[in-house]
Amino acid sequence: MKMNRILCLAIMTACLSMTSAVGTLNGGPVRSTLPTSSTAREMLNNTTRHREWVRIPVGSTSMLAFLVYPERTDQAPAVLLTHKNESATVLARAVADQLAAEGFISIVPDHRTGLEAARKYVAALPAANGTTVQLELESLTAVTWSQVVGQLSRLTGNHPTIFLEAPSSSFSAEHAMHMGRALMPKSAQQGSGGTAPRMIPGLADKPADLPASYYTATATLARSKLKKEWVDIPLGDAKLHTWVEYPKGNGKTGVVIVMQHGTGLDDWMRSVADQIAQHGFIAVAPDAWSGIGPNGGNRDSFEFEDDAMKAAARITPDETIRRYKAAREWALKLPRANGKTGSIGFCAGGNNSFRFAGEVPELNAAAVFYGAAPSQDLVAKINAPVLGFYGENDARVTSTVQPTIELMKKLGKSYEPHVYPKVTHSFVYFQDLSENRGAVADAWPRVIAFFNKYLK
Repeated sequence: MKMNRILCLAIMTACLSMTSAVGTLNGGPVRSTLPTSSTAREMLNNTTRHREWVRIPVGSTSMLAFLVYPERTDQAPAVLLTHKNESATVLARAVADQLAAEGFISIVPDHRTGLEAARKYVAALPAANGTTVQLELESLTAVTWSQVVGQLSRLTGNHPTIFLEAPSSSFSAEHAMHMGRALMPKSAQQGSGGTAPRMIPGLADKPADLPASYYTATATLARSKLKKEWVDIPLGDAKLHTWVEYPKGNGKTGVVIVMQHGTGLDDWMRSVADQIAQHGFIAVAPDAWSGIGPNGGNRDSFEFEDDAMKAAARITPDETIRRYKAAREWALKLPRANGKTGSIGFCAGGNNSFRFAGEVPELNAAAVFYGAAPSQDLVAKINAPVLGFYGENDARVTSTVQPTIELMKKLGKSYEPHVYPKVTHSFVYFQDLSENRGAVADAWPRVIAFFNKYLK
């Protein structure tokens, strides 16, 4: 049986008295910093790790919890982070992110009444090894942080097989400079006179036949000459704010529903739509978080993506799929639509793209980037071929690939997965990390060949 240890202040103090390897994690350097109230938001908006809000059943009701995953190839122990404030505050979420930097899956319940439910939930995750510890936020200080991290690793046997690796020694400064743009007010994300921000040579290079990275997305949109527009698709008594791009010419072609990643419909997602249109398809990218913002605004009404993610937690998976269905039905009526539709999604959008194939059996093709398969009853309804792409350093999702292969084969479905060594989650977005660029260069031509085969 796996251990379940509760580390409160008194216990942690005793543990620290036995710790001699200050500043080390199992013999290696500590890779994290204890956030403060003034640095927490910066850390959350700069992280490359996958984080999400999940809804956990608690008796006859449910509870939201914030979840962060490490970049590693093997199963990880989990840390249940709690504090007297009870809710999953910005500070608590940032601490969870830094624990994930050390190799732990971290979860922060939004209510203390659901602690046991949260512990069981995180222990049962495919990427978890079943070992859980509870850590009180109030027991942490900047002085003892490295000791706490080291002791947590020793108590849980935390030995990640592969950590995220940067491609060069210059990575840290370059990546930090560009990621810092996420913290700027929207008005400051442009250079003087409204021009695009300065990019570092190399990171700013974008091959014409590949999608943009985080760094090149805004500039890619600014340079695009394709016809593009925002439309508001009727959705009951609401409207689905949707970005649409059209390929050159006037001929009919297939429609691709572009499904947003975990941080919503941002410039990068719109640049993906632009790339798909460059290849000859009508790209339809709905803001699945339409209406969640201040005064009924959309995703772009938030200053920080972390705030948008928290507000979007009330959009259920069923509602998300309903919105994508509305976008597809609207797109099929476009004069240039040829009647064929596909989907493509990344991260949360990858989950949705896979699920969409089961929810809409008429779909002609589904491309999935680091997304998991839906329930077996939905898989049974899939008629479209599914093409999947995954990173080895992403146990959260990649651990589901082999079971999905077996299920799809059992049900007679078409599924072609590709798992790339030394590649992270969100590798199309963070192309500068590890071996991600090579994975993008291999994956994207496969996507376009796939859509050319089934949508034209």
